[in-house]
Amino acid sequence: MGGLSGALLLGGPVTPVAAAPFVGNTYGGVTSQGQPVVVDMKPTRRQIVRAVVALELTCTSGTGFVVPDRYTRVPVTRSGKFRVAFGPITQRNDDGTTTDVEGRISGALNRARTAISGSWSLSATEHDTTGAVTDTCSSGSVRWKAKQ
Repeated sequence: MGGLSGALLLGGPVTPVAAAPFVGNTYGGVTSQGQPVVVDMKPTRRQIVRAVVALELTCTSGTGFVVPDRYTRVPVTRSGKFRVAFGPITQRNDDGTTTDVEGRISGALNRARTAISGSWSLSATEHDTTGAVTDTCSSGSVRWKAKQ
């Protein structure tokens, strides 16, 4: 019989081993839409290596869908704040239509650097072959929180 199992069966002393607190560079959580968000940071907490989220977009046409969005290499200030935006970027579709996409992410780490929160948005504007707007889809400003 093994030493530990023998001690348990015989009522011998079992000393609990204290687990070291987990201090990593990855934060996980959910958005105000109930979707997942994951943020990987450099050990210095001065750069977001990768931030990934699933966002629910609602369109003026009445449709809606969930899409992934991500940012890489986002600088973080000494006080733990960050903000970055892109777009509009025009994507040319195979059928001659275009889609303008734009988004932004902003937020901050807490003082202990154990949690991160902010807002995230993504929108897309569809244009037909003449350039007329046919649909607009947007997540709106989505709040999110993540912790180690």
